[in-house]
Amino acid sequence: MSDLHRQTKQYARIFDQQLAFYEGYARRHGLQSKGLYMLMWIYYNPQGITQKRISEKTYASKQVVNATIKKFIEKGYLTCKENPQDKRHKLLTLTEAGRSYASAILDPLEALEMKAMQALSDEEQTLFLQLSERYSQSITALFLKEEGGIYD
Repeated sequence: MSDLHRQTKQYARIFDQQLAFYEGYARRHGLQSKGLYMLMWIYYNPQGITQKRISEKTYASKQVVNATIKKFIEKGYLTCKENPQDKRHKLLTLTEAGRSYASAILDPLEALEMKAMQALSDEEQTLFLQLSERYSQSITALFLKEEGGIYD
């Protein structure tokens, strides 16, 4: 096995562990991982975000996004407002109950993420972020070139 193959597999295992952490965290809070990611996008965009944008950012199908959004609306966590920039796509925003719900889940998660990042020096943090972004852009570009699109 070549060094490149070994390193690729090592990174895949590390990445899988990270995904498993987020999946486990989501499940402990009664969510699927996609629901957690959608909640993040809504929570960190208090001005509102469209279902289309959530679908693009989470690589979730429109059906999955719509089903999750419907559940959040039924629980009283979300409202839909008219989007002044594009009336075809409504903006999703958290209600007070939704903000409280999201905060209880996402603020402790953010604290964990910050503690984990603090385990790295300032230089390591910068390098880690630069390399992660570069790898992500590269694999996405290669996938788009090979497959012609993401998961829709």
